Amino acid sequence: MNLPPVGFGTSPYRGGARIDVEEPVRVALAAGYRMFDLAEMYGTERAVGRALRGSGAPPRSELRLIGKAWKTNFRPEHLRRACADSLHRLGIDAFDLYLLHAPDALRHVAPLEEPEAIGWEEFQRRALPEATDEVPLRETWEAMRALRDAGLTAGIGVSNFTQQQIEALGDPRPAANQVACWPAGWQQPDGMTVLAYSPLRRDLLETPLLGAIASAHGRTPAQVLLRWLVQRGIHPLTSSTDPAHIRESIALDFELHASETSAIAHLAATAG
Repeated sequence: MNLPPVGFGTSPYRGGARIDVEEPVRVALAAGYRMFDLAEMYGTERAVGRALRGSGAPPRSELRLIGKAWKTNFRPEHLRRACADSLHRLGIDAFDLYLLHAPDALRHVAPLEEPEAIGWEEFQRRALPEATDEVPLRETWEAMRALRDAGLTAGIGVSNFTQQQIEALGDPRPAANQVACWPAGWQQPDGMTVLAYSPLRRDLLETPLLGAIASAHGRTPAQVLLRWLVQRGIHPLTSSTDPAHIRESIALDFELHASETSAIAHLAATAG
């Protein structure tokens, strides 16, 4: 898939608290981000849509927007509405990539209208029911194919899926899998795009190795880690409310040497 090297995440959840993502998205747009990771479970699609349509925002053709269907909407009759509702909240006609948020279905209570409309308490009640739902993944995947065929998304993929779960979907194989980084030892099927959320591990950022490499390039340890992922063909999804950090995470116009990438790979593998 033709995706920018780095994307910006729009989850409002920060250690049990919630943040307003509209202004950080505006900062990210100004900094040059053109790929944004969204999900109906984040409850932020209206806010992100306002930022994407705001003054100075780039045309839709320059953006790559990733959406995710939540686990309560895995039945085909709910999935199509979930996708259409997300597109409506964002103010766009189609996603560039639409994912299943996670592999385990939950019982459908009601459509996931945004917290701006129904409040966070009701949103959580609908999103996190106690009961699961027995929906075959292959059935949900067929409904995802129908969304693509109907033009509601250019590509379809998954998030937080294992290799075994991916294989159980059948054809066509997902175009992408979004996984929590750290991807050390991750064996992704050939040709599948890897999107990495939570790509910055504090224990690695504070190691002398990353400090030395960062100093040699005149960069920060965070930039070194992100650049390492990019050079491995992985698309990190960063997120911050700090304008300086937002700009820092996309300034990756440098190249790590082969010896440096190998040393970082060994460090990541031994860290677990």
